Amino acid sequence: MQTPNTIDEAFANIARKNPRINALVDVISNPNTGVSLKAKMPGKAYQYWTMAVKSNIAVQGLPHTAGIGAYRHRIANEDAFCVARLRDAEMTIVGMANMEEAALGAVTDNPHFGKTHHPHQYGFTAGGSSGGSAAAIAAGMARAALGTDTMGSCRIPAAYCGVVGFKPSYGRISVHGVEPLSRRLDHVGVIANTVADVRAVTSIIAVFDAACADCRVFDAISEVGKTSTWRRLSVLDAVARATLSAEVRAAYEHALVRLKQAGFELTERVFNQEAVTAARRAGLIICEAELANSLAEILKSGGEGVSIFLRDMIAFGAAKSAPQLAVAHARIDNAELILRAQLDGTDAIFWPTTPQTAFAFSAPVPANQADFTCLANFTGAPAISIPARVTEGALPVGFQLMSPTGSDENILALAEEIESLLSPSLPNGVST
Repeated sequence: MQTPNTIDEAFANIARKNPRINALVDVISNPNTGVSLKAKMPGKAYQYWTMAVKSNIAVQGLPHTAGIGAYRHRIANEDAFCVARLRDAEMTIVGMANMEEAALGAVTDNPHFGKTHHPHQYGFTAGGSSGGSAAAIAAGMARAALGTDTMGSCRIPAAYCGVVGFKPSYGRISVHGVEPLSRRLDHVGVIANTVADVRAVTSIIAVFDAACADCRVFDAISEVGKTSTWRRLSVLDAVARATLSAEVRAAYEHALVRLKQAGFELTERVFNQEAVTAARRAGLIICEAELANSLAEILKSGGEGVSIFLRDMIAFGAAKSAPQLAVAHARIDNAELILRAQLDGTDAIFWPTTPQTAFAFSAPVPANQADFTCLANFTGAPAISIPARVTEGALPVGFQLMSPTGSDENILALAEEIESLLSPSLPNGVST
C-alpha cells in the first residue's frame, strides 16, 4: 500500500497505473482548474489530501453514472452532502471510481466501464461494488476514497486489496446525493490505507444532514485516535474456521494467537451459516426489487444501457409478491438476533472480512463473499476491515471488527490498536 503525500504524487500514480488497473473511470486532468476541485484555501490541514469518489456519489460537474451505461452522460448538478463536506475541508477530488453496475455485486467487472483489476495481481478482481475505490487507494492514486456499502461493498474490496474499509452505523453519514441500491441497507463508507486516515475523513463527513430522512444524530467522531478499553472479542469457532480458504484461515489463526498474547479475551462462537445465508439472499431480493423501482423508467423504455444480466436480476426481484418481500424483510430483521448472540458478553466481533482472498475474473464467483459482512448492514452496526499480516507475495487478507450500533468511536479505536498489533507486510504481486 502506498499513501500519496502530495497532489502531484497522486496524479503521477494515476497516469502510470490507472490505464492498467482501471480504478478511476473519470479523472480530473488538472486539479488546479475548474470549480472547487482544488483546496479552497492554502495552509489548511487537508490541503494536500486527495480523494477518489465512487461513481454513484454525486460530484458536481462530473458524470454520476452509478456504473450504469444509461447514465453515462448524466452530469451531477450538485454535490452529494458528503462530497460537499470534503470540499469544505479543502480536499482535492481526483476523479470518479469504477464500480459494479448499479452497485449490485462484489467483483467490479462492469459491462459498460470495464473491469477494475487487482492492484497487486492483474486479471484478478479488486472486489466490489466499491472495487475502484479500494484499488485506487492500494495503488496510491488517492489518500482516501468514498464508497458505498450495502452488504459489504466497502469492506470486501478493502480486504481483497489490503487496505482499510469502514462502514459506519446506519444513518451516521448522509446518503443525500447517492444513487440508491437499497434505501434500507445503503451506507456511505470510507477507504484508506490506515485507520487514522479513515477516522479523519469520517470525522469530516459524519455530520447530521437535516435534509436526509435516514440521517441520525450521533456523538461526533474525533479525528484524533482514542485508546480503546475493549478487550473481549467474539471469534469464529473451529467449525466455522474450517470453512475458510487455507490462506485466510492461516492468517486468522495467527491473528488469534497474537491477540491472545496481547491480553485480549477471545470467546469462540458458532457461526449460524444457515441463518446468515437466508438473510443474505433476502437482502439480495430486496436490492433487486428496489432497483426495479429506481430504474423503472429506463427499463420501461427498453433497458438500453442496462446489461441483460442486471435486467434479469431486477426482473427476479420485481416478480416477488408483497408477502414474499415481507418474508425477506423479516429475515433481515432477524439478523439483529444473530448479532446479539455473537456480542453477548463481549465488546466486539473479530472475523475475517471474507472467507477467501481475491480470485481471477475467470474463476467462479464465490457465493459466500458477503457472509461475514452483510450482518452489519442488516443491523446498522459499524464495521471495519483492516489488513492482516501476510507472507511476501501473498494476496491480502482482511480482518473485520463489528460492534453495536452507535459505537463507531469505540470500534475505530479498537481497530487502530489491532492494526498496530497486526501490521501487514506489503503484498508483492504482479507489478502495476
